[in-house]
Amino acid sequence: MIHRIWTTRRPGLDTTVARFAMAGRANQQGVIAKGALQGERAVSVVRLIMIGLLALSQAKIARLFGEEVIRDPRLAWMGRVYVLMAIISCIVLFRQKPSVWRARWMPIPTALMDHGFLVALTWRTYKLDGGFDGAMFAACSAVMLTFSVLRYSALHVLLSTVLASAGYVLLAWATGNHSAGRVSFVLGSYIALGLLLAWTNRQMHGMFLELRGLDNLTRFLPPQVAQRLVKQGETSLMPVQREVTILFSDIRDFTTLSETLPPQQVLKLLDDYFGHMTQIVMAREGMVNKFLGDGMLACWGVPEHTEDHAEQAMRAALDMRAKLVELNAWREQQGEPPLRIGIGLHTGIVAAGMLGGAQQHEYTIIGDAVNVASRVEGLTKVLGVDILVSESTWRRGGARFQGELMGEERVKGRQEAVVLYSLKGRDAAPMAVLPEARTGT
Repeated sequence: MIHRIWTTRRPGLDTTVARFAMAGRANQQGVIAKGALQGERAVSVVRLIMIGLLALSQAKIARLFGEEVIRDPRLAWMGRVYVLMAIISCIVLFRQKPSVWRARWMPIPTALMDHGFLVALTWRTYKLDGGFDGAMFAACSAVMLTFSVLRYSALHVLLSTVLASAGYVLLAWATGNHSAGRVSFVLGSYIALGLLLAWTNRQMHGMFLELRGLDNLTRFLPPQVAQRLVKQGETSLMPVQREVTILFSDIRDFTTLSETLPPQQVLKLLDDYFGHMTQIVMAREGMVNKFLGDGMLACWGVPEHTEDHAEQAMRAALDMRAKLVELNAWREQQGEPPLRIGIGLHTGIVAAGMLGGAQQHEYTIIGDAVNVASRVEGLTKVLGVDILVSESTWRRGGARFQGELMGEERVKGRQEAVVLYSLKGRDAAPMAVLPEARTGT
């Protein structure tokens, strides 16, 4: 199924978040339509099974116990027509593709067919033997009512509830079995069942869509953060300007290493490495923004605002260092060369939000702070350390870490020098910051 999304360029609406939201809603409708089609297919199969059981109970079991079976040409023709329609419906449903329009409207004639046949069958049976089997009618209509729980909307449950209730009231009145107590009890049971099915229908769709939304967000956000954002809605992804801490890392001399390996092994190495590092970032409630070849850009402080973004980023950097030791121990056992990485951290103001169109989009960060983090990471090679932290990050979150002041360094594209610290460890007494050191942004 192809969804076409039309947008008009109106101020405030032609934004990436708006397009993302519209695409998300269209995608949600498509997901529900797909689930409704699968449910309708299951209903069509159950309907045929129900017809077979009904025929078995009347033609075989009733005779086995010596009960009289009604033989009537009209009943036979009614049964044949219903069976034919049920078979055709089953074939059509299994050949259809998901469609929001069909998911909304196709259950209506199907529900009318089911309940209409049951009313006609019960009425014809009453005309032949003079008895109205209210219990059998109520049981069959309740089964048909439960079909609606798998359909596109709770309105389909309402329709089936109305049809079942109207059918029982009509037959009770026409056959003279209109005891107020009996009729009100059956109607109350239909209403209670309909409310429960409507609630279940809504809960199923809501839970399915929430899982779908979580799946999209957890590709770059920690699960606990993604869950909170799903509850907040699409406004949580609106553009913001905020102080964040950025981590940039890459594998040293990776180009030289990759030239000695086949492509499959290069991708396997990166997949394993990024898999471990991504878990570390998310465990510290950070966002993996993107992979850049052998480099990784991660961020703390967006899309959800946090006060401890610098401290969490520094802890993640130390965790990455520890994980690399484990990976290299394993690589040594396999006879493979060890990996070396450089990590740069910087805290500053960025613009963050969704970029792209309805079909292709990403949450990203833009600003001078991103460039500085990249340059700081590049200086790890010059200064001979694996983790460098800018002064702005150190002042924001370094009180519980061990480090060494490395001095000032010039970075490309920035007039002021950046004061840098080498991150050594955690949970130590606060390290004194030299008075002449300047806070970077």
